[in-house]
Amino acid sequence: MTSDDPDLHEELSEDTIRSQRWRLMRDLIVFVTKASFEAVRDIALVPAAVIAVVAGILVSPSKPDRYFQRVLEVGDEFDEFVDLFGKEKRRKSGSRFDPPEEGESRLRADDIFERIEQVMFDEYKRGGVTAQAKEAIDHGLDAVHQALEGTLATRPAAPNSARDDPKDDPKDDAPFEA
Repeated sequence: MTSDDPDLHEELSEDTIRSQRWRLMRDLIVFVTKASFEAVRDIALVPAAVIAVVAGILVSPSKPDRYFQRVLEVGDEFDEFVDLFGKEKRRKSGSRFDPPEEGESRLRADDIFERIEQVMFDEYKRGGVTAQAKEAIDHGLDAVHQALEGTLATRPAAPNSARDDPKDDPKDDAPFEA
């Protein structure tokens, strides 16, 4: 960030900052989970593709790619299910991982995340464990943020010359004594 960054000069309410942090944490969790799904897919599809090619060559010499093409279709369907980076319409809504619109009939990973999030939100509204955990995390993150702001404001200046550098202190040149 530079000093020209408008975010540095904009004063946001504590609720806005907390809301932004939670949205970011949610998006991170969704992204990491989806990326993990895709990693598992890749681990499964590589040997499946090799087996499909060998089986196609041995079993169906007139159409050797028939099993391999099915592996590709499964991979493509899985990509649509996971939708790792989100579609353009989701990008416009403020989060790449918002649930699909009502017109979309295929089940996607986002649908599952939406259901999980709704359960957690309902628990939060009732003031259950989720609400207590959220409040504790908010207070912890606020404390870290305040401590970092204080640390950055009181950080000592870097040494101006080699003489000011504590590493150049002559008493530190003595050999280690046990």
